[in-house]
Amino acid sequence: MKKRILSAILAAFMVTAMFAGCNGNEASSASDAPESSAASKQEESKVEDSSSEASVADSGEAVEIEFVQQKREAVDSFDALIKDFQSKNPNITVTQNVVPDAATILMTRAATGEMPDVLMHWPTDSQYIQFANQGRLRALDDVGCMENVLPQYIDVLKSADGHNYCLPFSCNFMGVYYDTDKFEAAGYEVPKTWADLIKIAEDIKSKGEVAFMLPDKDSWVISQLWSNIEGKNRPDPTQFYADLRSGATTFQDDELSVDSWKKILQLHEYSQGDTLSLGYDQCISDFATGTGYMFIQGIWASSSIEAANPDKHFNMFPMPNDSGDIKQPIGLDTAICAGADSSPEKAAAADLFLKYMSTTEAAQMYSDLDHSPSCIQGVKAEIPQGQGIVDILDEKGVLSVASLPAGFEETKRSKIQQVIIDGDITAYLTTMTEDYLAACAAEDEQAAE
Repeated sequence: MKKRILSAILAAFMVTAMFAGCNGNEASSASDAPESSAASKQEESKVEDSSSEASVADSGEAVEIEFVQQKREAVDSFDALIKDFQSKNPNITVTQNVVPDAATILMTRAATGEMPDVLMHWPTDSQYIQFANQGRLRALDDVGCMENVLPQYIDVLKSADGHNYCLPFSCNFMGVYYDTDKFEAAGYEVPKTWADLIKIAEDIKSKGEVAFMLPDKDSWVISQLWSNIEGKNRPDPTQFYADLRSGATTFQDDELSVDSWKKILQLHEYSQGDTLSLGYDQCISDFATGTGYMFIQGIWASSSIEAANPDKHFNMFPMPNDSGDIKQPIGLDTAICAGADSSPEKAAAADLFLKYMSTTEAAQMYSDLDHSPSCIQGVKAEIPQGQGIVDILDEKGVLSVASLPAGFEETKRSKIQQVIIDGDITAYLTTMTEDYLAACAAEDEQAAE
């Protein structure tokens, strides 16, 4: 049976319970999993695995496990956790492996039966779901790492076969970073509506200064900008994608899609110019050192801005919409998985690492370093540069776990820069409808095989 992320409660699922926990209280193309699936193997050998784990912990024999980590902003944060874990388990070495184009490398390794012992993935990503479907990941139900996860994340990420294949670890949100010193000096207040935002941008432009730093050289940034704007009116697009798949709507006929793109192009009128030549990393450096008043990104960029300039004074406000009555999407960010190809000794060591990662102590350390809400119970998220959004999460936060068919996001990004060049919104959205339906058809065809 094809495993899918459950979505029945997504559109109405408010994040109140999730963030109360933090305060201490962007579909698969895979075929059926092989008969000797990771879940089946784990059911058959959980007693053996438990004894192997104890043996690894007590024997003192050296074991090295590989941790493929895809979130480049989090390298230092995970290094800190690995160092702490190794101090508690001196016979286990965890090697963090961060490589360019990790998605392609992971696909190759999955095909050759050489999955990493541990890997970080995004639980709504089509590749993660494919790996779970095909038995390339071990089910974690009996590992002992899920007990400290907030219950709503266990349910929402449970596959149709009843198993969990990832440890949900952290969440994220997007907004607009702003230079608090520049805002204060100019007398600007945080904008509540789109008109307020543009009024500030107009004033900045009239001074010959840059309102928005836009790194369009990296196409994923444009894709996320689209989600950031649209999400304030449609925080979880699950139903929209279902309607798109059924033919009930199209991107080009969807009012929110069209309006979001008009707003994207409007923002470019107040940018640094030649946005296609500026990349994400350079943009962070430029904003951190004083260029521009605003930088539109996710909370994951906060630690990178701090690293580029520890003396930078900045905060984040929600991307506004026309009415000022917004919803704030909350996305599932990092998740930790166990590969299905490890030896018993490495699998046992990986299980110990997963258990450690699920502790409140480790999750609190990561949240403090990464400035992200946690999926682990008992963690208090301190996010000073995102306080403008943290303050509204209980009231306006909505969990967003929509999943796209395999390949569609990559196709979307490969064509998205053209709109910045020619401004032809209709042509792009028409192509996106065609590409989305083609990706859905390919997914359905593969599922039927």
